[in-house]
Amino acid sequence: MTDLSKERQAALLKVLHYIQQGGDFATAKKMFKAEFDQVDVAEITAAERELIKQGLDPRQIQYLCNVHADVFKGSIKPQAENPDFTMSGHPVSTFKQENVVIKSLVNDFLLPNLKKWTKTGKAKTLDKLKQALNDLATIDKHYARKGVSLFPLMTKYGITAPPQVMWGVDDEIRSYIRDAQKAVDATPVDPERVKDAIQRVSHEVLEMIFKEEDIMLPMIAEVATPEDWLNVKREEKQIGYTLINPPMNWQPKLPEKSSGPVDIKNLRSFFVNFKEGSLNLEQLSAILDLLPFALTFVDENDKVAYFGGGAAIYPHSKNALGNSVFSCHTPQSKPLIQKIFKDFHEGKRDMIEYWFTPKKMGKTLYLRYYAVRDANNKYLGCLEVAEDITKIRDLSGEKKTL
Repeated sequence: MTDLSKERQAALLKVLHYIQQGGDFATAKKMFKAEFDQVDVAEITAAERELIKQGLDPRQIQYLCNVHADVFKGSIKPQAENPDFTMSGHPVSTFKQENVVIKSLVNDFLLPNLKKWTKTGKAKTLDKLKQALNDLATIDKHYARKGVSLFPLMTKYGITAPPQVMWGVDDEIRSYIRDAQKAVDATPVDPERVKDAIQRVSHEVLEMIFKEEDIMLPMIAEVATPEDWLNVKREEKQIGYTLINPPMNWQPKLPEKSSGPVDIKNLRSFFVNFKEGSLNLEQLSAILDLLPFALTFVDENDKVAYFGGGAAIYPHSKNALGNSVFSCHTPQSKPLIQKIFKDFHEGKRDMIEYWFTPKKMGKTLYLRYYAVRDANNKYLGCLEVAEDITKIRDLSGEKKTL
């Protein structure tokens, strides 16, 4: 880092510390304008990392996304866009296409009907607000794809601070949408509550579009390879899309490789010997892919090493392989995951289990975490087994025939 970049980062940190200590955005913007004409996205990211390095809890700095929007807006250096990103079906093109529709839903339908309903109070207009909010709630898929595929991709290349912050803001926006839905469904309807709730969620949704397109996507564009984007494309169908039809297929132009992974079908002669019997690698792979569970193995260094099993319980990203397991969880769930792995490392537990019924999924999940140890009790990693037990819980009587 040059002296100039150190000076620029120090100036950025001064602005962020001012906000952190309760300073107002107007003064922060003046402080920023006094030092900078424009700033690189990478410089903002470095300043965020430094704040976290100094001990600031990422869960406490969700306001940094608003700092980006309110202080740095209009001052971020534009980057030349990769021509591939404009191709129909490319994950970036799909992401931006959703944002166009979301922005139109807010600006051209939700807010105009809010203004009309505030003046007239007509039930038909209130129904339009309800429909608009129901449509807006499908933004959950847009944010879920971001959390499953794009955040791991950023973490893979060391861009760790923005995902931690943005993940929490996405959850806040989901809660703001639910608050607005409750406001329009209440009996009697409180006009001020409806107005405040819809204006708040509209503002936050539009600000997030700016953060995604002017900050997040340019960060990823600097580091992601065609193979990375292909992984993201393949993972889209795990979750689905927000307010658009499934996009066209897209395939990147991958560079030719002199050698690649050996096709497992050619490994029938390679056997793994177990305590009782042996399997060739093709058989072993087929068995793992057939199991009625979703499997995740995290190695002794808490890095995600393997996804397998024949059940699709939670969406996951191939780009998460090699990342810390803690980066794969929201800030809210991270303390629990850290406790599980701490107990496994220290030998305090060998298995932890949970079961619950997420409202959005409508099925009962059974999660088991196993500490994997060798014959000498050395910790080798953690195996997570996720299973949908809805049908099992509903079984009764006996079945002993075909």
